[in-house]
Amino acid sequence: MGEEIFLDSIYQSMQDSAWDVRLSLGRPSSHATREQALQQVAMLKTAKEAWLFNDIK
Repeated sequence: MGEEIFLDSIYQSMQDSAWDVRLSLGRPSSHATREQALQQVAMLKTAKEAWLFNDIK
């Protein structure tokens, strides 16, 4: 339950940040689905783990 709340918080934060960037660039807002956001989080986690283990040069 705690992880779901955490992921929902990350998702909302990502949406808010993306909206702010689009607004500052004068672009219309667009929202990713929850599944897309979770996929992005998974990709970021994988990249971070690879970086931590020096797999990325």
